[in-house]
Amino acid sequence: MTRSGILTLALCALLLMHCQSRSDGAASESAAMGAAASTVKGGTEDVRFTTSDGVVITGTLYAAGAKAPAVLCLHQWRSDRGSFASLARGLQQAGFTVLAIDMRGYGGSLKTADGKSVRPDRKARLDVEAAVGFLRGHASVDPARIGIIGASYGSSNALMYAAGDASVKALVLLSPGLNYFNELPTEDAIKKVASRPIFAVASKEDVRSVETLDAYAKVAKSMRTERYDNAGHGTDILAASVGLERAIVEFLKKNL
Repeated sequence: MTRSGILTLALCALLLMHCQSRSDGAASESAAMGAAASTVKGGTEDVRFTTSDGVVITGTLYAAGAKAPAVLCLHQWRSDRGSFASLARGLQQAGFTVLAIDMRGYGGSLKTADGKSVRPDRKARLDVEAAVGFLRGHASVDPARIGIIGASYGSSNALMYAAGDASVKALVLLSPGLNYFNELPTEDAIKKVASRPIFAVASKEDVRSVETLDAYAKVAKSMRTERYDNAGHGTDILAASVGLERAIVEFLKKNL
């Protein structure tokens, strides 16, 4: 073979190796992008938004995809959004976008937009209002299918907010009360939402919440109720191995 022929073969070999390297790099980049997209779709995002009175509310968003039904989670007194983490992941896997928030004075919701400190407040309507507004404007949410889950005083705030917002389609109430702290009366609110899908639960030793379930049932005739043995209060029931998380997913699949 002539010298020029050898040089030609060598040049062709170098070009082939260069093309193969670029192809492998593109394939790796494509795979990485696919993995990243998968992580975002099934992952979580820390979010912040401001209430009408200036409190900065922090939350965790579990996005399920475009135009999914959405659920807002409201924790109990002296707790935070982390108490809903397991349920939120289960709902996300079932196709719901979930927003769990720290209500004012708890978790990360400790400041106003201008930096002033915020104390816990049992009346959290403005927090709920801002959270529902955030969900309505989010690309992963179908604004016509929003429900609220509340625990203890969170259930009172959920119920009282829904009484004034007919667009809230379904409610899940964990250990509700007729008037927590003598500041959150719910008897008028249950009358206003009585025709909507409601799932209310309590542990049998939690006498006040059981009494509340009985009172609500007299008004909301189609309300679903469950009473569990020694399951605790509020979000503690979710961790009590009584099947509540599964029951909530099934209820919301049917009603959102």
